[in-house]
Amino acid sequence: MSRQELPSEFFTESNSGSSLQIDFKRVLLRALRYWYVFVITLILALTTAFFIDRYSPRIYPVTASLIVKETEDLSGGDLLYNNPLVNFRRNYLNELYILKSSPLIQRVIEDLNFDVSFYREGNIISTEAYHDLPIEAHAVRSQSFKRARFILQVLSDKEFELSPADENADYPNEKFRFGDTLTYREFTCVIQIDKRKSFEWLTDEPLIFTYTPSSALADSYVRSLSVEWAEEGAGVVNLSVNGVTPQKSKDFLTGLITNYQRNDLENKNQTASRTVDFISEQLEGITDSLRLVEQQLEQFKNKNVVTDLNGEALRLYEKIEGLEVQKAQLLISKNYYDYLVNYITGDKNLDQIILPSSVGITDPILSSLVSSMTQLQLEIKMSKRSENPLISEALRRINVIKKDIIESVRNQESTDKIKIDFLNKQIRQVEKQLGYLPVAQRTLVSIQRNYTLLENLYIFLLQKRSEAAISQAANTSDILTVNPPKVGEPISPKTKRNYLLAGLLGVALPLLFFGLVEVLDNKIQSKEDIEKMTTIPFIGGVGHKKSDSDSNNLAVFNKPKSALAESFRALRSNLSYFVGQRDKAIFLITSSISGEGKTFTSINLASVLSMSGKKTLIVGADMRRPKIFGDLSLSNSVGLSTYLAGLSGFEGVVQKTSFDNFDMVSSGPIPPNPSELLLTRKMQSFIDDAKARYDFIIIDTPPLALVTDAFVISPFADHILFLVRQDYTPKELLKTAEDYFASGKLKNISIVLNDIHKSVSGYGYGYGYGYGYGYYGKKTEYYEEG
Repeated sequence: MSRQELPSEFFTESNSGSSLQIDFKRVLLRALRYWYVFVITLILALTTAFFIDRYSPRIYPVTASLIVKETEDLSGGDLLYNNPLVNFRRNYLNELYILKSSPLIQRVIEDLNFDVSFYREGNIISTEAYHDLPIEAHAVRSQSFKRARFILQVLSDKEFELSPADENADYPNEKFRFGDTLTYREFTCVIQIDKRKSFEWLTDEPLIFTYTPSSALADSYVRSLSVEWAEEGAGVVNLSVNGVTPQKSKDFLTGLITNYQRNDLENKNQTASRTVDFISEQLEGITDSLRLVEQQLEQFKNKNVVTDLNGEALRLYEKIEGLEVQKAQLLISKNYYDYLVNYITGDKNLDQIILPSSVGITDPILSSLVSSMTQLQLEIKMSKRSENPLISEALRRINVIKKDIIESVRNQESTDKIKIDFLNKQIRQVEKQLGYLPVAQRTLVSIQRNYTLLENLYIFLLQKRSEAAISQAANTSDILTVNPPKVGEPISPKTKRNYLLAGLLGVALPLLFFGLVEVLDNKIQSKEDIEKMTTIPFIGGVGHKKSDSDSNNLAVFNKPKSALAESFRALRSNLSYFVGQRDKAIFLITSSISGEGKTFTSINLASVLSMSGKKTLIVGADMRRPKIFGDLSLSNSVGLSTYLAGLSGFEGVVQKTSFDNFDMVSSGPIPPNPSELLLTRKMQSFIDDAKARYDFIIIDTPPLALVTDAFVISPFADHILFLVRQDYTPKELLKTAEDYFASGKLKNISIVLNDIHKSVSGYGYGYGYGYGYGYYGKKTEYYEEG
């Protein structure tokens, strides 16, 4: 019967050239079979999630927001004097950086006394006791002492004991009194107790006492603090920090906002404060000079009758007075220029420089340069990290601005010198005219001139000092709190998420494991595997037979009504699709490697054929490893090898078995040249003699992957049964059989899945009628190849 005449279900399309594929149905069925693995992994995963949620520290977010005013309200000094001292220039791009600056945060930590902490030791984790204890400590901060960690044991309301927290430490315990300044292992501090609170329980519970330098703590808070604008273009800044002690984090943000506001106000008041001090120093000298001139004027009036100026003297006095006032203002400016140049060229804090506007200098270029330099210096001061590229850029810009300031000052000095020379010339001309007045008038004009000059300077400086003082008193911070610090719900551990992830992992890990097993499994497991790898027709399957030393491989004869016997009857029926209804046929049994059940299948297929009343001959063509005779309790002294060698005739090698219609030709003694014997004409004679006497001939051959005997005998066979064994035959060897079939080296071939012992769907096939592969609901049996 040709391939085209067979039912379509005997044939499959080959996917042997496709990439790796996973049988998800088989993975799922394996997972259902081992359902208890999922239960175990789920329990382990959920237990792990429970302990994580139970013992992981709770992380609480604390948030706050503040607004940085874009414009500044006019203070009292502005309203009265239009004073530019309070015009504090703000670069809003720097505010976030200033808020996260180490010096600012370090000051917050020191104000809040965060560098000392007490911890209560638990069975698994230790928790900080923040504001929960009747005792507190204040460390004497030292640059040389880095860290400290001790065990503190309260003995009474007056005494306590410190001991090393490290068990390997070699220094002894020491007792101290509350309120005393103590030094223990080079660490100095003061520990006090609040007797108004209950402390007796501390006598039974030692505490862990730690000291961490504020600089180190500042770095950790800088990393954990989040500062960002609420949105682009807005003046609102959002602050957030996460911590295991929510009240401590809340106090930190409160202290940060307070110090930021204080820092802002200090920066705004720096100019006014320094101006007040500078003008006060100038007033001290002018006050002495003014007092001396007042005494001279009083003495002149006591000695002279002339105490008033006539018309000409008064005119000259007023003229020279105006000139002197202009000259004095220029001299004050010159003093400031000298101060400014000496200040910026010296090693001084540039953010404490006096602005030009504070002494009446209104040059916009110079004022802008000094303000820019002051702002850059403030930015540098807020950070200790000199290696920061932003700081390096700020230092470079400051050096450029310094050069620009000096150049601007030199230009102003040149201009002022021209003005002073002109004023001196005008004064000399007036003084010449004064020389024509009487002596008393000239003396009075001179004294009055000095007095008026000093008085005007005194009033001018008093006015400037008042403006600066009013500005300083009326100043307020531009930093306003929008939302005070608020504690949110814990963000870690995420209990629900942990349980969800644990559940997913508890399911996913076994699935991944089973999927990995499927990927790494290179053995034939089912009909589906065969269909994916070959186009060879699939004829049926044979079940697993339980090992039984008494019955050997005679499964059909020993249990003719068993499911295993039914599977061979189904195989016998399916063979008719390939050989038709002919009365005689030769079947060749082979496989890729040894151990796949060729002997077992040959004996039992021959058994069902003989039980149907057909004369059946089983031939052991494996002359290298003879086996069949042992299962049938016959001899191997003669057989196929002796016939082919001409040592025996056909009747001499045929042995009767104890079963009707069932004869055997054993392999015979092992010859030195099995393949060459099969190629002789005697093999054709043997086949002719066998066909003349028997209806069905079953030939058991060696594996194809080991020797070529099966290829030699295959032309004599009407049909070839190629065996693959479940969970034993490598998939790659099935590809070899496909190559033989596709190339035409093996024709009239079909595949039998042998040793089906996995009864889960997808692995095993129920016995029954039709194809008869697989078995559901019945006890499977095992076999062992002889």
